[in-house]
Amino acid sequence: MGLVKKRAAPELAPAAPDSRRDPLASLEDADAAVRRDGAHALGHVALPGAEAALARRLQTEGDAGVREAILTALARIATPDAAAALVPFLDREDAALRNAALESLQQMPAEVAAPALLPLLDHADADLRIFAVQGLGSITHSGRADWLARVMERDADVNVCLAAVEALAEAGSPEALSSLETLARRFPGNAFVAFAVDAARSSFQGR
Repeated sequence: MGLVKKRAAPELAPAAPDSRRDPLASLEDADAAVRRDGAHALGHVALPGAEAALARRLQTEGDAGVREAILTALARIATPDAAAALVPFLDREDAALRNAALESLQQMPAEVAAPALLPLLDHADADLRIFAVQGLGSITHSGRADWLARVMERDADVNVCLAAVEALAEAGSPEALSSLETLARRFPGNAFVAFAVDAARSSFQGR
């Protein structure tokens, strides 16, 4: 009787990802990789309450990769609720988180980001007004020049005004030249204002 060749054990197919996992629940998992995957999924699947859940997780999240996934998800969702959820993080002491939240807002469509940022132009905190100016200056919107011109004409803090000048110069808004002259008159003798106004004039003339 011939030898019977031992049949090789069949290879097991790799386990498929658990499609039943709830992305919202995953945000509270002890495993950072699971939280990251949950945030990533929420950026691609529209689920009610996703914006609020992502913002809650971001408040306490300590893992850099998960934080990045949350911010990316909110930028991708890009609803008014997602934009509103990011605004409170502009007031955090964590500079990296502040800047990342602003970048996420800047990645959203202008018609979504602008309504979230505009109220900050009247905030009592000058730093928040500067963030609003930087955010508004980076989006393409028909009202951008008017918003920044208003800052130069009315804001009492010179640093906020200088941020508006820089934003206008980078955006290329020569229609705001009259507001630049108004700013120069509001802060006579201020060397920083004079320099910024001259630089903005030159940038407009060179376009």
